[in-house]
Amino acid sequence: MYSRKRKEMVEMAKMYDIAIIGAGAAGLTAAFTAAGFSKKVVLIDKNLPGGECTWSGCIPSKSLINIAEEVHHAKKYTPDLQVDTSAVLKDIQDVIQKVYAGESPEVLKKSGIDFVNGYAKFVGPHAVEVEGERIEAQKIILSTGSSPMVPPIEGLDQVSYLTNETIFNLDSFPETMTILGGGAIGVELSQALNRLGVKVTLVEKFERILPKDEKDQVLMIQQRLIDEGVIIHTSATAVKASQQDGGIDLAIEKEGRETTITSEGLLVALGRKANVEGYDLEKAGVKYDSKSIHVDEHMETAAKGIYAIGDVTGPYQLSHMANYQGITATQNAILPINKKIDYENLTWCTYTDPELGRSGLSEEEAREKYGNDIRVYEHDYAEIDRANTKKGSIGSVKIILDKKGYILGASILGDRAGEIISQIQTIKALHINMGKLSGVIHPYPTYSEVLVKIGKKVYVDNLLNQPVVKTFNKARAGELPAEKIGIYGAAAAAGIGIANMAIKNNVKPKLGVKNGRLKEMPITPNAVSSQTKSKGKYVQAFPYIDSRQQAKKCLIGMLKGYQGVKIMQNEDNYIHAVAKSKVFKFKDDLEFYFNDVAQQIEFRSASRVGTSDAGVNRKRYEEMRRRYLSIASHNNRR
Repeated sequence: MYSRKRKEMVEMAKMYDIAIIGAGAAGLTAAFTAAGFSKKVVLIDKNLPGGECTWSGCIPSKSLINIAEEVHHAKKYTPDLQVDTSAVLKDIQDVIQKVYAGESPEVLKKSGIDFVNGYAKFVGPHAVEVEGERIEAQKIILSTGSSPMVPPIEGLDQVSYLTNETIFNLDSFPETMTILGGGAIGVELSQALNRLGVKVTLVEKFERILPKDEKDQVLMIQQRLIDEGVIIHTSATAVKASQQDGGIDLAIEKEGRETTITSEGLLVALGRKANVEGYDLEKAGVKYDSKSIHVDEHMETAAKGIYAIGDVTGPYQLSHMANYQGITATQNAILPINKKIDYENLTWCTYTDPELGRSGLSEEEAREKYGNDIRVYEHDYAEIDRANTKKGSIGSVKIILDKKGYILGASILGDRAGEIISQIQTIKALHINMGKLSGVIHPYPTYSEVLVKIGKKVYVDNLLNQPVVKTFNKARAGELPAEKIGIYGAAAAAGIGIANMAIKNNVKPKLGVKNGRLKEMPITPNAVSSQTKSKGKYVQAFPYIDSRQQAKKCLIGMLKGYQGVKIMQNEDNYIHAVAKSKVFKFKDDLEFYFNDVAQQIEFRSASRVGTSDAGVNRKRYEEMRRRYLSIASHNNRR
């Protein structure tokens, strides 16, 4: 009987190109992307479309923050202002419904996407069952999301605690609230609820809130919350919870002492856990653990043709990262060319007042990766005219660059930080030198003008870091030998244009071997080569000494003993070395190719700076040839 029913289900199965399980930020993005490729798409979710972001995350929390900010500013001029939090929650629900109207099943249908409301369970590698209906698809994308993580605190399961999934369903907010967790959710809601008149106590186990952000900026936010009336316990661990008449007691341990906090409400905001249970992932061959579904660099799981995106796979549980993963995974599922996921340009924003935006590496992370070979620029909001038009404005900007002036990371605390960090993100992702912002016109007065101010500093430092300018400054400071100052002075007369030309052109020419010979000689007028037909640039190849092995041994010995020359590449029949000039640190590329047929070492030398260098390549060649033959002769006598 059962097998007959199963057979009937298989015969009646609905077939799709792409099936997506989970209709949150990642799943919706994947669905619209697949539909854009004219694929037959089904989106499955046990709840309505929108996911955590629409119903209990980004949308309601930012609505609350906006309302709380309006109340906060109004209270400056109306200190006795009373807030009806039931009206606040109603307004938040209205906003949720407005956003949901743009992603409802009806809207999905108009876009060519079928929506199935139910719990999907795998019954095979590319088949799921939803409410007794079988659905099959060539490719499946898992975007099952995450849920609030609730720790095993004694008694917690016996109290009526709240999470971000339930707090916005209240009729009104309680008069007092304990918030457990000092991450982005806990900190944002602490400030917002406090501004609406709720007496908030925040508990964080680390020594400061927002432990992943820049310490100095976080401490400024922490002090702002304290000044506004939020009670903060850091380095504190929750050990027990119990329900009392009209409230909840939370026992915390801090510095070896236990303290009890009593409040009407308890909000648990300790992060998220991946939704991996209940889908029978094993039947599809999908590998996972309690933290995430395992994926490769293309967002594909261990089961071929099944992908995972969003919170359920991490490593960053952020809506914009979920969108990025959704687009990448869907394209990989559809197109023949796979694109790798790239987290190099990670960014986020915490929507406190003021906001805290982050892009790329922190200063600590950058120093750990690059040592002291970085440049750090900081600018205080107090030095921005637009910030000074707002009473009590605080903030700072920190930008971390590599030694050439390209962005490694940035952190911005201040009004409009989320918008300014987006500009930083664009510059970083497009690999634009920060110094170029010095010439970009920004409206005045704006907060983003701070980037122009930092850009001007970077531009000047970029100039000062150029080899020629460094040399001029050393000469001016008396750090160079007297007999050499005249040489540098003559170079100085040529102006900074030489330095600019050097920086632009001091790049590698096309090197290497092609069709068994050194590649065509570059166009630089100072190059010499044994492979050219040009009489003015021709030099003889080096002769073999006995075998290739012996010739190579002599050549490497010559190069290692030649001052200012460094071997960069040493292959079986090819050597690439770089010679650096003493004065301006201009680089010349030297290439040697061991031609066994002709029993000779082909040679090419070319300066990276495209101007004449008074025949230095030819002179170096002649000196190297002489040394090579001398070493070879000496070895033969032995």
